[in-house]
Amino acid sequence: MKLNSPLIALILLSMVSNLLMLTGPLFMLQVYDRVLASRSVPTLLALTGLIIVLYAFSALLDALRTRIAVRVGNAIDANWSPRVFAAVLKGRLVNSTKGPDPVRDLDTARQFVSSGGPLALLDLPWLPIYLLLVFMLHPLLGIVCAVGAVVISGMAVASEIFLREPGRASTVASVKRQQLDDDARVNAESIRAMGMMNEIGALWRERNAELASTQQDQADQSSSYSSATKAFRYFLQSAVLAVGAFLVIQGEVTGGVMIGASMISSRALAPIEALVGQWRPLLAARDALGRLQALLKSQNDALPDVALPLPSNKLTVARVASGPTRQVGPLVQGITFELEKGDGLGILGLSGSGKSSLIRAILGIWPIMHGEVRLDGAAVWQYDPDRLGKTIGYLPQVVDLFSGTVAQNIARFRTDASSEAIIKAAQAARVHDLILSFQQGYDTPVGELGSRLSAGQRQRIGLARALYGDPFLIVLDEPNSNLDAIGDEALTASMLAARARGAIVIVVAHRPSAIASVNKLLYLQNGTQVKFGPKAEVLKEITVQQQRPTAQATQPGSSAQPTQEEQPAPHGSPKRREEAGV
Repeated sequence: MKLNSPLIALILLSMVSNLLMLTGPLFMLQVYDRVLASRSVPTLLALTGLIIVLYAFSALLDALRTRIAVRVGNAIDANWSPRVFAAVLKGRLVNSTKGPDPVRDLDTARQFVSSGGPLALLDLPWLPIYLLLVFMLHPLLGIVCAVGAVVISGMAVASEIFLREPGRASTVASVKRQQLDDDARVNAESIRAMGMMNEIGALWRERNAELASTQQDQADQSSSYSSATKAFRYFLQSAVLAVGAFLVIQGEVTGGVMIGASMISSRALAPIEALVGQWRPLLAARDALGRLQALLKSQNDALPDVALPLPSNKLTVARVASGPTRQVGPLVQGITFELEKGDGLGILGLSGSGKSSLIRAILGIWPIMHGEVRLDGAAVWQYDPDRLGKTIGYLPQVVDLFSGTVAQNIARFRTDASSEAIIKAAQAARVHDLILSFQQGYDTPVGELGSRLSAGQRQRIGLARALYGDPFLIVLDEPNSNLDAIGDEALTASMLAARARGAIVIVVAHRPSAIASVNKLLYLQNGTQVKFGPKAEVLKEITVQQQRPTAQATQPGSSAQPTQEEQPAPHGSPKRREEAGV
């Protein structure tokens, strides 16, 4: 739904609705000044019938205004929701720090737009018109109403100033509690197994109490301003009656003018009172929209106008430096290598050497701060990410599947996926027979995050997902960390088959079996490239580097002699390779 038409309709309905609000004052003027003076019952009946029709029409317009406001809120949500969701996912890739949830911010904005707050804003421009009508009845009555409007407006401004800090504190407390809730859900097994329930429960009670306290403080102050505003409006209505009565005694106005002025002044100040009552949702919606606009502005990446052919030949990494954000700085730098179709690359290094950081840069998950990553000569940013993603297979360290069936997860939840393509990917990953052993086969629900499957089963189905669609670039981060010997053999066979059809395979490895299917190695240390080349050559260099400290320690004059446990392993042995991060 486009926003323009509902907004215009809402404005027009508000104009007519506010005009109909004059029905009551005009009726009182006629009753007091004509009906009572003439004692005409037919006139009274005619006026009564007219206001019944007008009030019924007014009720209909109010109902329409409310319904349209709800639809405007839904239209805003429909227009913003896809962009917000995409921005949230992209933001989570480069920033693990938790803050206000943009999806909840969008809900906050939608709920406010669908409430009575915006209707009060649309009624507010009629305040000067109502005041002008009161001035036309008598200048003194107009002055009293104008002073009252200034006082109530001042109270609204004061509530904005003094409620700003309590609102901010409430938001911070809410984020802290949500962060603990998210962490506890992810680590529920550890909490239960290690007897941490009391400690985490105590921390939850502390943060929950902090949130309740800040919300209570905000609610107390908000209700104080709302009650004071309402009381002052009641007083002002009585003040207008009192001044009107004085003017009646002086013979300057009639009784009908006195009652009409009181009703008009009450209606004129009603939007201000409504806004003061809606101040907390208004401030929350304003802050939420501000955060959403900042988020969307920071994630405003334009798609390329020209759709390049999808890559099928070469991956080039030249002097690449990358990290999660520019504020954090690069975690890997100076990385340079080139792979042709059919190549397999194993990335080795100790923990923290930058292996996972490098593949995030290659896949475009993290920004390139220096250098470039090219596919068939084109920089990765020149491709539409969604289109390019169909030619990429990725298996992260922690494989969390989506709630759905095995088939849906393998097919990456594509609605146009064929059964043949799904089975082909499963067979390529050597997991077809395993899936058939499930009670419901490919239709087996995997549960939340794949919780109904073992870690090894999740990893093998994740490999099938990575191989779905015969991708050109396959990147696997420690793909055999949860696999047994059978799974290891299946992984090696899958990677060799992918290379045979012309794919480029990149494997981050800690276990020797993971590099059985590659022909090249890249060795990283402290985020920098130490060696790249054929597998045998790099393994030899790694072994030599590992032996140098031991050789220096056993030179004549050295006080440190290696114990039996510290004796160097044979050249190129599995022990030495594992120390190198293989």
